[in-house]
Amino acid sequence: MDKPSQQQGSEQRTAVRFDTHLPVRLDGERAVSHNISTNGIYFETDVPHELGALVNLTVEFQLYGQRHRLLCEGKVVRVEAQGTRIGVAARLLAPLFTLQEPVQSGT
Repeated sequence: MDKPSQQQGSEQRTAVRFDTHLPVRLDGERAVSHNISTNGIYFETDVPHELGALVNLTVEFQLYGQRHRLLCEGKVVRVEAQGTRIGVAARLLAPLFTLQEPVQSGT
């Protein structure tokens, strides 16, 4: 994951978003994430989604040389044209991470 995204316009975000470029799978469809937070995800796909639709997502990433998958369910809250692709924002129905660990300085 990359750097945190800045809040834009009048959007009301409840969690920090991180810019990403991770593979996402939705019922056999392939997509790519652009940003993700504990409460939501924005991805690009070739398949249209309807506002309010529920989507099951698998986000794939590598950590310490091992492949991992995050399985989550979201509700489509925004759909927009992104050139030849379709941008989709989904609010996650359950947070990705519910426990917060303290960060120690110097590590």
